Amino acid sequence: MSLFKIGEAAKQSGIPASTLRYYDQIGLIRSRQIDPHSKYRYYTQHDITHMKIVQHLRRMNFSLEEVQLFLNERNMNLQLGLLDKKKQEIKLKRLALLQTEKEVHRRIESIEKELISSTITKKDSWEIVVKHFDERPILSKRKIFDRGGIDIYQDAFLQLLKENSFEDLPVTSLVLQHHHIQLNEEFSHFERHLPEIDLEVGVLLPSMTSPFQNATLPSGSYACIVSRGMAGKERFRKLYSFLQEWLQENNYKVEGPLIDIVLTDLTQLTAIDYTEDILSETQFRITPNNA
Repeated sequence: MSLFKIGEAAKQSGIPASTLRYYDQIGLIRSRQIDPHSKYRYYTQHDITHMKIVQHLRRMNFSLEEVQLFLNERNMNLQLGLLDKKKQEIKLKRLALLQTEKEVHRRIESIEKELISSTITKKDSWEIVVKHFDERPILSKRKIFDRGGIDIYQDAFLQLLKENSFEDLPVTSLVLQHHHIQLNEEFSHFERHLPEIDLEVGVLLPSMTSPFQNATLPSGSYACIVSRGMAGKERFRKLYSFLQEWLQENNYKVEGPLIDIVLTDLTQLTAIDYTEDILSETQFRITPNNA
């Protein structure tokens, strides 16, 4: 019978010699023979096979107690039960890690957007960028609201989440579609005093296969403008005029409603912050005027 010193056994099994000594102390893997003079531990080929099984179980996240139980259990059905239990544990950990990864990704996106927005210091420092978007999945609800402040958007948004299992809903951004705003028409001060607004509140979803999807934002070219702070009456009048001038100068017309994509993580703002610090990207789908 061939005997191997601990160094050779460690090399063949992939388990460090110090770990083999510890396994010996706790009775997990006993050395077959110890030289009474040199105190060297010796292992057989069977022991090395035993070590490889232990190493394999440890790679599958078995605790030392679970490894001992598995090795002591000679009933293969019970061993199978232990493996199946471990499989379920790993599956749950994987799902938890995937959820954590999504949360980290959303936080990264939020910080990146804030970093980009740090250059926007003046409220009325506007720049339009044309972007192309593929069809985007959303969960939304359209309703006629009485005119009001930010609380209208907040209440509608919270109601949407409440109706669609907030804990399971993968929200990436809040979407506001203003169907009552028609950029192809001249601005009217009277329009800003209408008693009602036609508002569609929604959330962007991460994929077209989301079970929460009930609508989409159409694909196409969108004129996009990032701004900070809520638009009051006078500021909205200036923004509206700015957008109409841009449309005329570039020979575009608008298809569909004015859309606001809220870029700020609303959980990081207090009620006082909303008016000044909320960051949003206004988007509207454009086509050539002669199309």
